[in-house]
Amino acid sequence: MQNSTIAKLALSAAVLVAGVAFFAKSAQTSTQHYYKVEKLLATDLSQWKDTQLKVHGKVVAGSIKEKVVAQETMRTFVLENEGKKIRVFSKGPKPDTFKDQSEVVATGLVVPSAQMVAMAESLGVNIDSDMAYVVDSSELMAKCPSKYDGANANKDLDSGSAVKFK
Repeated sequence: MQNSTIAKLALSAAVLVAGVAFFAKSAQTSTQHYYKVEKLLATDLSQWKDTQLKVHGKVVAGSIKEKVVAQETMRTFVLENEGKKIRVFSKGPKPDTFKDQSEVVATGLVVPSAQMVAMAESLGVNIDSDMAYVVDSSELMAKCPSKYDGANANKDLDSGSAVKFK
């Protein structure tokens, strides 16, 4: 009877250790790093090879270039924050609020710019010589400014502004 109890405890301990190891490994591989453009560019970009990142900045006015190739929309644009800039490439759908000067979070990989030369050429853009790395984005999220404009309008009403109803 004692041997079966010890065997059950040993099996339970092994399952617990395996479970903890599984959760630790899955948490480690699914972690995404979030950087504003200037913070990302302050790091050694080569360290992010094959690592999923979220990069946040404002779309530089006039930098959006889009083209449909083989029934797929390809685009490139430049994200900027505090004077630092990085080019982003993406394919597929984009948010409705994506436009010049919108705040965007691009999720993707930091890759050497040489990897994106063909896509850049098909979009008719040159990758700046000072951009050794670019973002190959798989997802774009854009902030909705109208959401915050409405909050300010309601604030005026709440503050007792003169609103007359007839």
